[in-house]
Amino acid sequence: MKNIFISSILVIGFVACEPNTTPPPPTPYVTDNLIVSSGQKAFVHQTTASWCHTCPIGTERMLEVKEENTETEIKVLGFASHTGDPLVTPVQDELNILYPSTGIPHFYVNNADASQFPKDPALTAISQTAPVGVSHVASIKDGDSMMTVDIKVKFFEDKKNISYYVQSYLLVSGIEGKEYNLGGMPVDLNQQSSQSTVTQGSGTSPSKWAVDTFSKKAGDVYTHDNIPYASGNTPFQWGVTLDTINPLGKSYFQNDIFGSEYTPIQIKIPLKVQGIDLDAIEVVLGKDLDYDVVTIIWSERFDGSPGVLFVNGFQG
Repeated sequence: MKNIFISSILVIGFVACEPNTTPPPPTPYVTDNLIVSSGQKAFVHQTTASWCHTCPIGTERMLEVKEENTETEIKVLGFASHTGDPLVTPVQDELNILYPSTGIPHFYVNNADASQFPKDPALTAISQTAPVGVSHVASIKDGDSMMTVDIKVKFFEDKKNISYYVQSYLLVSGIEGKEYNLGGMPVDLNQQSSQSTVTQGSGTSPSKWAVDTFSKKAGDVYTHDNIPYASGNTPFQWGVTLDTINPLGKSYFQNDIFGSEYTPIQIKIPLKVQGIDLDAIEVVLGKDLDYDVVTIIWSERFDGSPGVLFVNGFQG
């Protein structure tokens, strides 16, 4: 009996002296905590220009429709693509081809021509059921020439035989409608207006709102906002082809999630377009600008025609 007792002590002592072999917790992946909302978003694309005498009404209607945003979730993704003025970038040219217009201001909501009246179509759009949703986290490290966007996609319905693409866009807001000096050359971005809602600026004196309108007050400086500055640096202009990430190709099922550690979706957005980076633009403008990152899910057109269709998106 004594020998058994001694043996038990030795076993306990041996176990107590074993090193801790519990593996460390896994490092969380950058998209692990992202929540993909099932809400449908409205994509409102406006074609505009600083030289356009009637475009202040388009700005007012964009401000109106963006008021449909809630405090917790942005429901309206507003893009203002310029044409024929110095604010145009290549990505705006692509969007203007996708959403053609014969005159400006002109709106499309999701995939439908809304002429000059986007509010009601946008309200209808956000009331729909979303087949798929997206979320993202964006970051810039010191010295980087690219913004990194890590993306998460979740399907809420089964979808088959459709190609999907995921693209991120950098939007710029807060460019005052006045004259700027770019490399010694004056550039006039004063908002031309034949409407009494906006006063006409001159030289370095910017155009201003003459009346209260939605989120603007009389006397506020007129700014060019929601401008698509750049899209992701992807082989295909409309983004990463989701079918190449999905092991089942064009077959998607409810609750499928992409953009995890095992199916990463990462897009790089250049901070320099046409040889000019954003820091240099801010120096010329003499102020900090406001930026938003929007990620959009596009699909191929069902009839095989060129271009893509808006499916859903996220701004954050």
